[in-house]
Amino acid sequence: MQVIYYDSNSVLKTLNLQQNKSKNFHIEFIEALNPCKILAGNTEFILDQYDIVISKHFQNVKVIGQTNPVIRWYAVELKYPAPLNQYLVADNALIHDLMNIKNQKVNYIVFRNLDNQICHSYLNSLELIINQSDHDQYFTFQAQGITGLLFTELLHKHREKIGKSVSRFPSNDVKYASRDSQSGAIMTYLAVHNGNVTLQQMADHFGYQKNYLSRLCKKLFDLDFIHLRLNIRMNLASEHLRLTNMSINEISSELGYRESSTFIQNFIKAKHMTPASYRNLYQKQQSENAHPEDP
Repeated sequence: MQVIYYDSNSVLKTLNLQQNKSKNFHIEFIEALNPCKILAGNTEFILDQYDIVISKHFQNVKVIGQTNPVIRWYAVELKYPAPLNQYLVADNALIHDLMNIKNQKVNYIVFRNLDNQICHSYLNSLELIINQSDHDQYFTFQAQGITGLLFTELLHKHREKIGKSVSRFPSNDVKYASRDSQSGAIMTYLAVHNGNVTLQQMADHFGYQKNYLSRLCKKLFDLDFIHLRLNIRMNLASEHLRLTNMSINEISSELGYRESSTFIQNFIKAKHMTPASYRNLYQKQQSENAHPEDP
């Protein structure tokens, strides 16, 4: 992961991407810190301050501006699958295809009208995390968490933000897209609904036959639908226990359990400890890292 600031000084700047051989998702962001012009292939367009462009890779993209710094560029590696990544692409076909595009063309989506600066604040936070000198075991968790929040804000009312006339969208049809796109869409749908859906409801959403979707889940995840849904619920439960003050009963209800005892039993099977013990262990680790003992 890295962050680089680019000036113009009346000279074209090029963002070069090294070959990414990782099995992780590689995603990049450009944020305009000042108004500028972007030249991407044969396309030329203007970015206002705080506009954001996302792509799987920016290759030979040039930027021209009058006030420095012009842009800042982020390269982020996202582990997949992982609990937080259920949120990263949201229920959005364009993002799915963008993250899974196979060709070497520069595909990108431009987001405008970000006047509330929430995305700008998330990128500030992400930069602080990336530039930390010591990347401990929480580094990836923090970076992916901030990236997930950034995606969430970008996709909130995204039709009002996406610059359709200047974006270069991937052409894949999500229904017939790669396995990664399909699995991401399924995980996202389950996460958005807190795992509280039936196989028939999910089949109706994706336009599949129920039996076909069941076979697809087995093919994509090596799990049947019931166990896939359970895994999503337990991942969501873990996040609630770590990141919120919700009670066990509130988490159980949020995930669609009628009885908290059933939720606790499932959590013990998945994590080999009770929800309360899981939360206490996490808080203890946080405290120890914040106040390390003297050697």
